[in-house]
Amino acid sequence: EIVFNFGPLTGREATLAEIDRLARRLLDVAARVRVHAVRTHDMTPETETIVHQVVAEADAATSQGDRLRDICEDWAVDCAEERSLEPLGH
Repeated sequence: EIVFNFGPLTGREATLAEIDRLARRLLDVAARVRVHAVRTHDMTPETETIVHQVVAEADAATSQGDRLRDICEDWAVDCAEERSLEPLGH
């Protein structure tokens, strides 16, 4: 399982098309994959934090872990280069 914060890199959530594209890339290394996006809200009376994470799970040999991580990192950078949002200022 590989979990990474998509929001800090792109300033947004991953789209369904991007999630699908990552899953297809991971199939080059693994026979079966599961990819999902997670949106978490943490709040206090003073603060609000929203975290956009992507979780990739793959049936692959342990030795393929670095390759899976590289695919995820390359995918995230590609997504950020294609479309990113600037953080809101106060």
